[in-house]
Amino acid sequence: MPELTVAFLGDVVGSPGREAATHAARVLRAEQGVSLVIANAENARHGSGLSADNYRALRRGSEVGRPGAPPAHAGIDAVTLGDHAFRERSIIPLLGDPTEPLLRPANLSATAPGKPLIRLPIPAGPPLYVLTVLGRLFMPLPADSPFAAVDRLLAALPEPEALVIVEIHAEATSEKQAMAWHCLGRWGGPAGPRVVAVLGSHTHVQTADARLLEHRLAAMTDLGMTGPHRGVIGRSAPATLDAMVNQNPTPLDVASDDVRAQGCVLTLDPAGRRALGIRAVDMPVR
Repeated sequence: MPELTVAFLGDVVGSPGREAATHAARVLRAEQGVSLVIANAENARHGSGLSADNYRALRRGSEVGRPGAPPAHAGIDAVTLGDHAFRERSIIPLLGDPTEPLLRPANLSATAPGKPLIRLPIPAGPPLYVLTVLGRLFMPLPADSPFAAVDRLLAALPEPEALVIVEIHAEATSEKQAMAWHCLGRWGGPAGPRVVAVLGSHTHVQTADARLLEHRLAAMTDLGMTGPHRGVIGRSAPATLDAMVNQNPTPLDVASDDVRAQGCVLTLDPAGRRALGIRAVDMPVR
């Protein structure tokens, strides 16, 4: 069974981030043999939330309505959300659509709209599931235990041979690292679903700690940001300084320069049900 290469992009911010994500998806497929591209897009709409049009553009690989739009496979294969999951109301019907590879955090209320889990079939191998949980330390949106949510969902998976990527959308480094060790200990054995990667998001700052735990689980504390880096976590530096230094109620517009796609590329062994490698991605776009 051949190796599987999967890219996961960090938080997509505004229109520069959407451009960077779709550009990176094309380059990663064409030049690095990536089979699947996943992205957290909870900041894709003006820096906060995701609209239905934004989602469709990411999936298509271009802005909706742009002439000469590439086919669907040129875009993002699956989209995750975080604490801004419900900021844009137009995305909610798509969150509930079982045919759309779009999910919200799994440790929200059971009655919250949307899917907590998505399944991505892979050629000649076990299915790949993706789920996202919110951290609880220093996070604005109340959520249940991310550890209990992961355990509950994985215990209920109907395919015990499945591979799973867990994204933890959280502020604290410690909580993200703890999730990786939790998944290795409880979901890294020979029986039941196997977690092959635990990847952090939310801070928009890429960490230099991509590694393999016990030679089988890929972990990275934060994937970083797909968007404009000449600013403050994707926002205009002058506007942010005006708000922080002068305490003016200044709109924090999305920045525009030094646009890059950040994230990681995973190399997975479906037959051995383990990760073989993880490396950070930091791709300039313009």
